[in-house]
Amino acid sequence: MVSARQAVFELCTMLKLGDIEDTAFEAKEIFREITGRLPLLSDEITQEQLGEMLLLGKQRADGVPLQYLFGKWEFFGLPFFVGEGVLIPRPETELLAQLAVDELKNGGNMLDLCSGTGCVAISAAKNTCARIYAVELYDEAYSYLERNIIENKADVTAIKGDALDPALLSELTFSVITANPPYLTRQEMNELQREVRHEPETALFGGEDGLDFYRRLVPLWSGRLDKGGILAFEVGDGQSEDVKALLENEALRTEIIPDLQGICRVVFGRKM
Repeated sequence: MVSARQAVFELCTMLKLGDIEDTAFEAKEIFREITGRLPLLSDEITQEQLGEMLLLGKQRADGVPLQYLFGKWEFFGLPFFVGEGVLIPRPETELLAQLAVDELKNGGNMLDLCSGTGCVAISAAKNTCARIYAVELYDEAYSYLERNIIENKADVTAIKGDALDPALLSELTFSVITANPPYLTRQEMNELQREVRHEPETALFGGEDGLDFYRRLVPLWSGRLDKGGILAFEVGDGQSEDVKALLENEALRTEIIPDLQGICRVVFGRKM
């Protein structure tokens, strides 16, 4: 048997060698993944469990995202399968999900574009009575979308299609349209952290200035809003004013929502 203290120490040492920033947090999360509990000073684990922890620790030190190692991550209080080929749900994206939930309190139709894991669409489905559609183009990401709908028993219609296809669901209008499109610039792609390089480029790169998808999505989907409906995006740091201008060009009344770090993270336009 090995003490929990010793296991966490060995994990922290390994993670530190891999330049992991918060070694204590990640070591405890790896411990919990293997044992099902956080480490206590009086705990003991088996040598086999220690071996499993150190294997994960080695992969993490090599730059594999913790979320991919575990295969599942929490978003908006719900579990989501994640892995190679799909963008990892991030806490700041919960702003977009919360906005959708707030707007759909009386029901309506919602469309989530570039859905990936389905985290925004599924969170809205579990917290409203709206009719919700989630669109994803790429095979690997779409498979996670389908799995997560089943995992969360969510009433979401998954559609394998292109968010830039003008014929998509052409018979419908929507109270809420959300998207977390690729928005990293060329420079940001060249400076990516090791962990982020494991995520699909198709979910990250938004053109030289990061705005390619917004330029095409805004005019395409603004006309598909119900009166009072919103078209809402997650945006990168420094992009909010540009996306706001694109929405205003379509005669939408705009608002910007900052995240907890003060970064302008969600921009939306309302059809009046």
